Amino acid sequence: MNWKTLRIVGVCTLVIASNMITMSVLAGDEEAVAGPTLYERMGSSDGITQIVEDLIALHQKNPAISHYFDDVDLDRLATNVVAFLVAGTGGPANYEGRDMTSTHSEMGLSVADFDSAVADVLTAVKSNVNDDDVVAEVAAILESLRPAVMGTAVTDSAGS
Repeated sequence: MNWKTLRIVGVCTLVIASNMITMSVLAGDEEAVAGPTLYERMGSSDGITQIVEDLIALHQKNPAISHYFDDVDLDRLATNVVAFLVAGTGGPANYEGRDMTSTHSEMGLSVADFDSAVADVLTAVKSNVNDDDVVAEVAAILESLRPAVMGTAVTDSAGS
């Protein structure tokens, strides 16, 4: 075999090997490649439901924010929060509730109120999930929601 033929065979072998690897990844279990979703790492529906139950109990005991829950239908709140968290963490639910801005717009939350609520969420997550990465990921998501919850979300020039 001459050098030119050897190079062609080598390139073809690399292309075939690359395609085989790609096809095995595409044909394989997508979860195995990507790893478990945040939803799964939080205990799926049952785990998130328990986190929400604990969270609502913490909010009710929290002197800084408990007054926000005085006249609230807690079962409806729990249902909406579970659906929001399941959908937002990669689970099978569709959240059909109000957006964060309209939900919180008339509450008059202070930065301290928001921070106190976040601390309760993280406490509920930590007490149910023994994974610092999950807690950090939830903290980052909550922080990303701060502008919407506080009513300071930036909109584009089209007003969306």
